Amino acid sequence: MGPILITDASVLINLVASGMAGKILSGCGMDFKVCPDVIREVKVLRDRETGEEHAIDLEPFFTAGLLERIEPETDLEFELLIDYAALLGAGDGEAMCFALAESRNHPIAIDDERAIRRAKKRNPNFETLGTLEILILWQERNEVADERMGQLLQSIFRFARFRPAVSHPHYGWWQRCWGGG
Repeated sequence: MGPILITDASVLINLVASGMAGKILSGCGMDFKVCPDVIREVKVLRDRETGEEHAIDLEPFFTAGLLERIEPETDLEFELLIDYAALLGAGDGEAMCFALAESRNHPIAIDDERAIRRAKKRNPNFETLGTLEILILWQERNEVADERMGQLLQSIFRFARFRPAVSHPHYGWWQRCWGGG
């Protein structure tokens, strides 16, 4: 087991969309924890080209031990959940992720920059990793070629509609891999 990473729906959907979620989850050296509200938010992938929807089934990842459930247990965690829900005004999954991360001092896997900015105003010590940081970590740890990463990125774009902003610190990596090296 590696360091715990509380995982929001935004990142989890992208990893599933890659078509390689099992390998990525097992090959990052992280212990991915998912709260009930995030599980409820991770429902479908939609094919950008055909419009076809594909249901997401996370149960095989839980069964294989690649994802673990985590939920609020203490009064403090429930109080933090209420605070973050009011602060973020967004999905309950994000609020629960930030509440658990603050209470237990764990990093969060999240791509929602607005939620990150708001949460860091309250707690500037949050450590966050986005989809790209996780993919880069996986690529480096497993010596995955840029061409293969490009295929994953194209799947993520096609099925999860994720593409980093040009201002993202790893946008150059995205472009390099997208083009096959």
